[in-house]
Amino acid sequence: MIITAIILATLAAFCLALGTHFQQYAVATMAPGPKRRATWATGLGLMGMVTVLNVVALGLGPVAIVQPIGAISLVFAALISRRYFGLQLGAPLLISIGVTMFSIFAFVTTSAQFSHELVATEEAVTWLLALLVALSVFGALFALSRAGHIPRVIMTGIIFGTVAAATHVLARTVVTEDLPDFETSGSRWWMMLAAVALASAVGFWLVQTAYASGPPETVLAGLTVIDPIVAVVIGAAFFGEYAGLTPMAIGLLLLAAGGGIAGVWMLSQFHPRVLESKSVPTGRSIPADVPAHLSPEPRTPAHNSQGIRS
Repeated sequence: MIITAIILATLAAFCLALGTHFQQYAVATMAPGPKRRATWATGLGLMGMVTVLNVVALGLGPVAIVQPIGAISLVFAALISRRYFGLQLGAPLLISIGVTMFSIFAFVTTSAQFSHELVATEEAVTWLLALLVALSVFGALFALSRAGHIPRVIMTGIIFGTVAAATHVLARTVVTEDLPDFETSGSRWWMMLAAVALASAVGFWLVQTAYASGPPETVLAGLTVIDPIVAVVIGAAFFGEYAGLTPMAIGLLLLAAGGGIAGVWMLSQFHPRVLESKSVPTGRSIPADVPAHLSPEPRTPAHNSQGIRS
């Protein structure tokens, strides 16, 4: 089942990258009309497919294996941009992709050797339910606050990481035909499902404010790093999914996580759009509705004081 989960998570990462490009292309470059609506709807359908594939994958495999694979969407996005939008994959960008891919492979390989069936005790479920509700409230207040771009990205990653962990628990109860102390027919299961829906809605709202306050590259990269780390910590701390990790395994996981963070940071720093935005002369800018890869000149970043992530 783990192999199937990896395949589904990889397919979800591809759909995420492709759906993002469809929607960006429709909104930013196409004239209003049926073709534009169809293109945008296709992107929305791909985003829906991402959700379905991830839910099934989280039901079949440990969260520490499924969630990190989402970072591959960054690689798919670069390849799609190269094929259809003329993105130049120079040596720094290729090295960044290689570091990210190798780190993901190392993390998944190490995690798979120590994964166990989760134990959904009543206490663990209660704590996770309370955490989802608290994050929903705090996330809503955070969205209304004057917090900067990077804090919003971090908060969004924490919320979606917690949602992923809870979704994993919910999905496992269906796949295994109920877990001890947490059955699909019980009220706690439905309360958890409602809490996941609420937290997802708040996370979606918060991520829109993050997009509005800084570059989308920062948001995507932040989520692909913070989300899986939070999900893995919850799976290990609340549900004993990774009991028995040796000191060497912990060290390898930390190194792999550090490599993933470094790879994503390099990817964001050496992305051609980022390099172009850094070279924009003072006083020159490109309208916001024109994508950077189609612009006749580099675009001035909306919030160049916030840092760049992809």
